[in-house]
Amino acid sequence: MASAGPSNYPGGFSTGLTVQNTPISIPHPGKVFWVNNSAVLAQGGIAGSDGNDGTYQRPFSTLDYAVGRCTAGRGDVIYIMPGYAQSLTTTDGVDIDVADVRVVGLGRGLKRPRFTYNLAAGEFVIGAANVRIENLVFVPSVTIVTHAVDVEAAATDVQIVDCAFETGEADTVDEFLISIEVAVGADRGLIQGCYFNAGAAGAATGISLVTPTDWEISKNLIMGDYSTANIATITGAGVRCRMIGNIVINGLPGDLAANVPVFTQSAAGTWFLADNYFATNITTDLSLMFTNFTSTINLGNRYTDDSTMVLSAVDRSAVMAVSADT
Repeated sequence: MASAGPSNYPGGFSTGLTVQNTPISIPHPGKVFWVNNSAVLAQGGIAGSDGNDGTYQRPFSTLDYAVGRCTAGRGDVIYIMPGYAQSLTTTDGVDIDVADVRVVGLGRGLKRPRFTYNLAAGEFVIGAANVRIENLVFVPSVTIVTHAVDVEAAATDVQIVDCAFETGEADTVDEFLISIEVAVGADRGLIQGCYFNAGAAGAATGISLVTPTDWEISKNLIMGDYSTANIATITGAGVRCRMIGNIVINGLPGDLAANVPVFTQSAAGTWFLADNYFATNITTDLSLMFTNFTSTINLGNRYTDDSTMVLSAVDRSAVMAVSADT
């Protein structure tokens, strides 16, 4: 018996779809677009092309074109198929400049959508409010890419979730100077579940923010030899910001970065730090692991300056001199 091909309901299901009392489709006001440039096609589908209509079986071939088909404020969703690969060779190589758009990468491991930077000034820009990107991989392919993701001032309420910021194929040379750069005015953002990896070729900061307000940085792994700090507010200070459940290591086990903080602010600000693990080789005074954090509230964090990653009572008491860790 021949199996039935996939059904297509371009109008969607206005009240959702339930099978055996299980909701499998949640109604939302926006349109859904698909992007695919890999050789693996959807069942019954054709190769991706920006001349297609952007459906699952007739996907677009580039993310930027799909963004251009979205309507601001409608809540459109873009799904990027597994195996998608794009080289960024210009500034604004990708620009998510339409508000209320969600970009979801599909696939795991090496099948996650991958953006490779073949120009030092290549950019993936978020330039509009209420944008969310998920499950994307960013890889430098030249020496010192200026930044991987540029969050512009208009991009309030942005969410960057489950993304990876890698070193390049030549991991001792190809790096992001800054992985995520957030402009002043881009308030109320979220960076969650991301992986940051930097070698020793010239990476400055994993996450760089300018006078951030109401930002949350949670459940990330941020490790590498950063010359400035893993996280930095380069101008101004944080206001009502939160850092929860992260692992932050400046250097690698056995070779922690010497006398470089994990977290620095240009001025004292208000942060809430809870359940984080911090490690760097501040051999003279562990309180230097943080700079300008006199107004910080700490709860349940762990610290070490031991290259073997062994915690000690000294580690804890040294940071308590900056702000009490309850």
